[in-house]
Amino acid sequence: MKKLLLAACLAPCALFADVWRGLDEANYYSGPRITEADLKGKVVFVDLWGVNCPPCRALLPRMEQLWASYKSKPFMLLGSHCQGRSPDRVKELVKANKLTYPIYERAGLAAEPPGDGTLPYMYVVNHRGKVVYAGHGHAEAVQAAVEAIMKVGAPPDLVTDVTIAKYKALEKQLVLGRPLKGPLAKLKGDIKKARSKTASAAVKAQAEEAEAILAAVDRGRDEAKEEIAFLTETNPPEAVRLIKLFAASFPDESADYKAQLPELTAKAKEFKAAAKAAAKETKGKK
Repeated sequence: MKKLLLAACLAPCALFADVWRGLDEANYYSGPRITEADLKGKVVFVDLWGVNCPPCRALLPRMEQLWASYKSKPFMLLGSHCQGRSPDRVKELVKANKLTYPIYERAGLAAEPPGDGTLPYMYVVNHRGKVVYAGHGHAEAVQAAVEAIMKVGAPPDLVTDVTIAKYKALEKQLVLGRPLKGPLAKLKGDIKKARSKTASAAVKAQAEEAEAILAAVDRGRDEAKEEIAFLTETNPPEAVRLIKLFAASFPDESADYKAQLPELTAKAKEFKAAAKAAAKETKGKK
């Protein structure tokens, strides 16, 4: 999966706590009424638009298509009108375009990614609260959202940002949950060989790829740690699963995680029991 071209301003990873604004009745226009709790653990696509912006209006049917395609996933599309409170005009456009996603006046992140003031402007927040795209490109924003949705619940990919050419044999081993000691030693060994004064151009080129892979693994490891921290609070069963995968790949960094497992496993059982009871209650009301 190729690396996305992101906006220069990427918000730091943060949990969904007191980070959203405008989700109140005074700002509501149409669609499902939502709260911060409804956004927790979801990918959120925020569309800043206005009734006096022709390109914005032209995008509304495509926004509805996006919502229809992914609303059953851990995803939320939030329409944020930004050209002054206009209930009647917004209502007309909602009806004309058959829009069903939530639309509010000036809703979004409290610390919104800065733009240049022109509309339409879109940003995508992943399930851990990190801005992964901000800009004017609808196609780019959709791509970022789809990729973020695919990552929800999936172990972080350790080599997602690099093109592997000379290490195809190692690619399937560089996965969270597999022992990495051997593959990493191979990469470091090749880098060491390239430092020799007699190293050929081919050896040096291979070492450059090895360095890129090692850097990607470091990023993947850090991402896994962020994911574990997030899941510990939001989904203990998944946190337990991810900790076990992490420990298999990075045993030297897993002592603290392993110490948390007994308590976290107990929380996971409570979490599953509560989810089962809630599902049973919902089924009984139908």
